[in-house]
Amino acid sequence: MKNTLLVKEIRDMLDDELYDDIKDFAESNPPDVVADFFEALSTNEIIKIFSFIDEDIAAEIYSEFEDDVKAQLTKELPSRELAELLYELPESVHNQIISTLPEEEQLEIKRLIEEIDNEEQIKQEQQFAHIPGIIRDKEGTIHENIRVYRPFNKKLKQINKLEQNTLVTICDPDQEEIDFICSEFKIPADFFDYALDNDERARVEEDGSNKLVIVKIPYLENDIDDMYGTVPLGIIFSGKNIVMVCSKESELVTKLIARMQKGYTGNLAKDDFILSVLYDTTQLYLLYLKQINNIIDFTQRNIQDTGRNEDLIKLLNLEKSLVYFTTALKSNEFMAMKLKKVGIIPSSEANEDRIEDIIIESKQGIEMSSIYNNIVSEMMNAFSSLISNKLNNIMKILTLITIVLTIPMLFSSIYGMNIPLWGEKSQMALPTFITVSVVVTSVVVWIFKKKDWF
Repeated sequence: MKNTLLVKEIRDMLDDELYDDIKDFAESNPPDVVADFFEALSTNEIIKIFSFIDEDIAAEIYSEFEDDVKAQLTKELPSRELAELLYELPESVHNQIISTLPEEEQLEIKRLIEEIDNEEQIKQEQQFAHIPGIIRDKEGTIHENIRVYRPFNKKLKQINKLEQNTLVTICDPDQEEIDFICSEFKIPADFFDYALDNDERARVEEDGSNKLVIVKIPYLENDIDDMYGTVPLGIIFSGKNIVMVCSKESELVTKLIARMQKGYTGNLAKDDFILSVLYDTTQLYLLYLKQINNIIDFTQRNIQDTGRNEDLIKLLNLEKSLVYFTTALKSNEFMAMKLKKVGIIPSSEANEDRIEDIIIESKQGIEMSSIYNNIVSEMMNAFSSLISNKLNNIMKILTLITIVLTIPMLFSSIYGMNIPLWGEKSQMALPTFITVSVVVTSVVVWIFKKKDWF
């Protein structure tokens, strides 16, 4: 539905060449809303706008246009630009859009779409040529966030295709990569939704032969402000395969893969793998907690010397991090105790000992988090009081200085009056005035000193 409210403003921006403003408008609003406004423009104006906004944004807006606007654009857009728009849209709508064109033009558009697709694949090849183990699907599309590893000759080796008995790591996948893994390994898509939900708690989920274990792992969110956080790490067991998915790049996964690449003698056994991940997770929590303790000590010394607001903000960030750590560790501890009940961890003396170690380490982390949290809270209260006390002392000193300076001003004000005053004609008037002023001021200062106000 054409909306003419912003036609004048958009045309003025086009005339003034304020292309960035139009681009921001197109990117910051839903495509259907933008389409309503753009439809009210002329075809040439729409083509001009499409020439400088991102192709994927232009394609989304184009798909929301009414049929008559689409038909007009299809006729007037240059073949290359039309092909670029269609390339960003699902293939199912290609024939529907170009069906109004002559057959020769339809063939030309299809040829250009294939040409653009080849160009994009070449760009991807060049972009990821230096990265080993890049995964491609059957159509040749590169999935840059997927890595695959397989046990080989007592080591974990990176390979460039999906196979059975492999470890797959996925970092912040897009929907296309999720669909690809779900299709290849017959994994429910819900497992990825759970694992990529930052608010998800540590737990175990089953769906047929597939099992999902979610572990809350720590990460350094902001190195400048010393802000730590927690994020779910999903571990999916599908047949002989293990898929690890996380919304953030994790130090835990990086170190785990590096260690297994140096030497890994076992298969990708569920019990051995999940217990290793859980133990490494608790160790990473303890490491970060020690770092937090060092930051607390350093910040304490800084506040004692300077009392800057930045240090109090740093303590506030640490307090927030410790709350995340405490909650995550409790969730992981409960989940570790539940693993045996769902059959992921077979009952054996060795596994019992490892689970006990994990629980002990988790309890230690919970206690450390609680202690450090109390310390940070008390420090913030103490330093807030200290800053208030410093402010009170400054105000007291300024008040005392004001009182002392008021005395000579009082004498000068009295003898500055434009009326006859005692001794004003005497040659000793000025020295006497100064002497009395100094004496009275000195007495006041002595009294303040006596009361220890200075």
